[in-house]
Amino acid sequence: MKINIGKQNGKIIKFIAKENEIKCENLNYLVENNFFNRENGETFLNLKCETPVLLTGLGKPEDITIDTLKVAGLKAGKEANRLKLEKITICIPELKNFTRKETALAIIEGLLNSTYNYDNYKKTKCETTLKEITACEDCMGDLNSDDIEELMAKWSGIVFARNLVNTPANDLYPETLANEAMKLKDLGVDVKVFGKEEIEKIGMKAYLSVARGSNREPKLIVMEYMKGEGAPISFVGKGLTYDSGGYSLKPSDGMKTMKSDMGGSAAVIGAMKAIAEAKLKVNVVGVVAACENMLDGGAYKPGDVIGSLRGLTIEVDNTDAEGRLTLADAVTYSEQNYSPKLMVELATLTGACVVAMGSHRSGVLGNDAESIEHVLKCAKLENERAWSLPYGKDYQELNKSDIADIKNSGGRWGGASSAGEFVGAFIEKTKWVHVDIAGPAYNSAPFMEQPKGGTGHMVKTLYRIAKENK
Repeated sequence: MKINIGKQNGKIIKFIAKENEIKCENLNYLVENNFFNRENGETFLNLKCETPVLLTGLGKPEDITIDTLKVAGLKAGKEANRLKLEKITICIPELKNFTRKETALAIIEGLLNSTYNYDNYKKTKCETTLKEITACEDCMGDLNSDDIEELMAKWSGIVFARNLVNTPANDLYPETLANEAMKLKDLGVDVKVFGKEEIEKIGMKAYLSVARGSNREPKLIVMEYMKGEGAPISFVGKGLTYDSGGYSLKPSDGMKTMKSDMGGSAAVIGAMKAIAEAKLKVNVVGVVAACENMLDGGAYKPGDVIGSLRGLTIEVDNTDAEGRLTLADAVTYSEQNYSPKLMVELATLTGACVVAMGSHRSGVLGNDAESIEHVLKCAKLENERAWSLPYGKDYQELNKSDIADIKNSGGRWGGASSAGEFVGAFIEKTKWVHVDIAGPAYNSAPFMEQPKGGTGHMVKTLYRIAKENK
């Protein structure tokens, strides 16, 4: 997709909010006769103008949000594709609650979403004709080419993450996930992949315990982007390329979407791609402990006591609480090898978080209030839904074991918080923030501008965290 700022180049898409006064006689006729009511996302091809104009509604000014602007862009893009338009020029109004730049970027992001289709396994491909978007320079305010380049870098990371999440587990497993991460080397990211024997030498016993039941070898993926100064920021993503639940077997319906259990790793890899494409002057490390959670005669079992890289022993209360075991070793590895100034760890960790937050909001906790607030602020600036979870000693107590240093399930009540605190028990001194993305990493149906399936949730937030580099 090519995006420019300039004069008209292609058919015009004009975005219009509901206002009291309509100065255009032709538009007034369309509104008065209910041909075009300017509802959010409503489109109408106006052939009465000198050149055809695709009108797109934004709704009432007081109801307009960044989300509704993206939806309007999505609907306009879908209509442009239906009309087989290849080049469009967008014209936007001045809105009281948003700058022209904010309005333009949201609408363009919606337009980009209209072009996303995951049809890799379909014989008949989805046809997308839209190839070029021009933002009309007369109504874009201080939007500049740097803003467009940054948006496109983030979009590239989102698409990469979505495709990873959407790929079936028979094709995306630890080795092939590592191969996808290796593609970032072309962008200046140093990517290292460690196999089973190397992981054993490192001492990642909890991670290896989860991987034991699969015939797919685990892969520890480490991505280094070192273009700045000082200690790096670390992003750690859960990389369960498939989760059957192990001996604590999931019901069959619950397994259908478990290809998405590597959504945390997809967000981390997608963010590393966006950061590298934008050429940010920062130091960032991404760590993914990729494996499958399957069951066979060698798989770990409820009641086992296993080791960990940190040296803590873990009672296995539930083999379907496996992600936190892999993360325990992954965060330890990151801390011991990189001493990051901030670690942000992401995981499709608990159904309890979805119960608490709904399907479209992440839950956030950590060991440092200022760092938690920073992550939440970055998420808000990038319009990615996140909310603080309760945390602290009372949730840590839920993970106490009678026979080991800690157990991997704190029970049903407060499950999102106790799961996060389990991972936090393996952090010694690093400022750490846990983000449970179990709901928003994968959509069971389209939501706002996002498609069904993988969303790329948190790619933009991680990018923002790296850019602000605190």
